Amino acid sequence: MRIRITEPVTDTEIDLDAEPEDYNGEQGWRIIYPSKDSFVIIYKDGEWNVMDDENLNPEIIETIGKALNSQVR
Repeated sequence: MRIRITEPVTDTEIDLDAEPEDYNGEQGWRIIYPSKDSFVIIYKDGEWNVMDDENLNPEIIETIGKALNSQVR
């Protein structure tokens, strides 16, 4: 699925690909940037958590989570 976010630091729109992914038995999403960099996020205990990259801006994760919530419903 493709999601569009407004990047919170630069205020530019970015199209990202989000693919469902099993992460150690939990349902997650692989988020793929246009540059092909990617990471997995999982919704757990009421918040989105990055599973395989520790250096991401929490505002970006929150923005991506909101976009996913609006698309998945």
